[in-house]
Amino acid sequence: MREWTFENDNGENPQTATAHRYVEKWEREYAENLGCLFWGSVGTGKSYLAGCIANALMEKEIPVYMTKIPVYMTNFALILNDLAASFEGRNEYISRLFRYPLLIIDDFGMERGTEYGLEQFYNVIDSRYRSKKPLIVTTNLTLNELHHPQDTAHARIYDRLLEMRPPILFTGGNFRRKTAQSKLECLKELLNDGKENCL
Repeated sequence: MREWTFENDNGENPQTATAHRYVEKWEREYAENLGCLFWGSVGTGKSYLAGCIANALMEKEIPVYMTKIPVYMTNFALILNDLAASFEGRNEYISRLFRYPLLIIDDFGMERGTEYGLEQFYNVIDSRYRSKKPLIVTTNLTLNELHHPQDTAHARIYDRLLEMRPPILFTGGNFRRKTAQSKLECLKELLNDGKENCL
């Protein structure tokens, strides 16, 4: 994700300015425990802009009260894998997640909703909530799904998420589909004309 930067952005995402402002006002966001909930359809650039925020903050000079690496970006599937691999160090692993000034959890809601998984999700979200440090979450879940969860276990998690950060709808088109279409057109040119200048 090192290439996920504002400099490499194609400028087509309507929410880019919001992500820029988050970085520009980072000290205030940190002090007031302000995160974001990026929601919208697949391929609308949520993960990319979260990565842009992460990379920009890691390049930014940060105050001495923060750790040398101010951001950690992951997803719950990886968190669950790490917890399963290190049962004895589970508490240390979870507490490490909360030492980062900013935690970014990508693709929330795409993981399996087992009882164990949901309990771990709640522990991570609740502990981050209590640590009073910002959290950015990206999800393909709709606001309707977040406001009307299927059961109490999901309701506890979604309630915390909605309280911690304002939801920001990503309204751009599907950038992955556009990229795939561009590559397909390029491949057609290569096969028909023998051109070799396509990416």
